[in-house]
Amino acid sequence: MAEKHHKIRRIEIEPAENGGHTVTHHFKESPTHSSKSGLGSTYVEPEHHVFGPEQGHEMLAHVANHLEIPEPKDGDEK
Repeated sequence: MAEKHHKIRRIEIEPAENGGHTVTHHFKESPTHSSKSGLGSTYVEPEHHVFGPEQGHEMLAHVANHLEIPEPKDGDEK
């Protein structure tokens, strides 16, 4: 699994064969420092998370959490 310091570039949500959804996290490349070649970057493999057909709320909470979307507070418009 990718480490917390990798920043998400995009998230894809696709229907899964199990009737649920597959959520794929694509990360921005991580900068690297090399004394010989100067500044470079390292590719970070995407993460795949599969949610079953009854896990729609969990899937949406997972995506909101990774995109740092705050939950509404009591009294906020819904």
